[in-house]
Amino acid sequence: MLDLNYYMPVEIIYGKGVVKQNGARFAALGKRCLIVTGKHGAKACGALDDLTQTLDAAGVAYQIFDEIEPNPMESTCQKAGQAAKAMDADFLVGVGGGSPMDAVKAASVFACNDITLEELYQNSYSNSHLPFVCIGTSAGTGSEVTPYAILTQDFSGYKKSVKGLWPVFSLCDYSYTSTMGYQGSMSTALDALCHCVESYFSAKSNSITRKFAIAGAREVVGVFTDLPADGQFTDSQRQKLYAASIYGGLCIAKTGTCYCHAMGYFLSENHGVPHGVACAVFLPSFIQRSCDYLTKRANNFCYDLDFAPSRLKSLIENVTPKLDIHLSDEEKQALRQRFSAPGLFATSPGEFDADHAMELIEELFG
Repeated sequence: MLDLNYYMPVEIIYGKGVVKQNGARFAALGKRCLIVTGKHGAKACGALDDLTQTLDAAGVAYQIFDEIEPNPMESTCQKAGQAAKAMDADFLVGVGGGSPMDAVKAASVFACNDITLEELYQNSYSNSHLPFVCIGTSAGTGSEVTPYAILTQDFSGYKKSVKGLWPVFSLCDYSYTSTMGYQGSMSTALDALCHCVESYFSAKSNSITRKFAIAGAREVVGVFTDLPADGQFTDSQRQKLYAASIYGGLCIAKTGTCYCHAMGYFLSENHGVPHGVACAVFLPSFIQRSCDYLTKRANNFCYDLDFAPSRLKSLIENVTPKLDIHLSDEEKQALRQRFSAPGLFATSPGEFDADHAMELIEELFG
């Protein structure tokens, strides 16, 4: 029987120039806005200028908080929320890649609630949160259409998620991704592919999310089989990768991710590996495990994608940078403890657990 249960309340507004075309939507949210962004990306691609010009024309006063770092710290998000509160902001806009968009979600809570960093993860607050808008400038995270904010905890350095925070609307202009370099674009594309594949085989997937997953995976694989020799993605390829990012977000908005993400975080936290690469390292094994334990679903996936499992695994291995990382016994012990957290791998195929995770760690980084 078809399972068509799905909820995603974000209005997606897609196309070139959509930021400048929607001043009235910003004005409808209020008179004062805090812009949450990083130091460089949104400025370099023109998104920040487009936004400020649009707010000026719409009569919306704004301040810019541009302190968001990659893999945003929870305390930075708290600081952004305090800035919004101090200026009596009516709404916030997160503009940039996944980090500013995740940060604006958390900041919207801190703007309305005097809570500790740890209390943020309770996902239930005395007051609601300020409305916020997302403007994406990278093609991978899908944060424009998800309720999650993935933050780095100050005390541990580990990543942890906040849930239930949806943008009012998201403005999706793929042309902002054109200033991203080749390696950065490849990493975000790998992240989008991981979202799609992990979601497809998740225990929480359904008929709708699997359609999104196939659509997104098809776009990424199509680009990966025709990579530019000069390192310059075409306009058409940029469009496909951005579409894949949105499809991936639509998937994980319901299903969440599986063990590629859960295991990949430590590579970013401890070894500085870009997020998409850190997840993709585990993707070939995930595909094989899905074939072993969810054979019928895997056959359908490969048929719809028109890619044999072995060919897909080889493609991913070929485009994923090789990591020269060797883990100490101490780090392995810490990972085993981390991977033993209840429910961490609950949606992954084949009753995957900490023992399986450590076998994979030994295989890749032993």
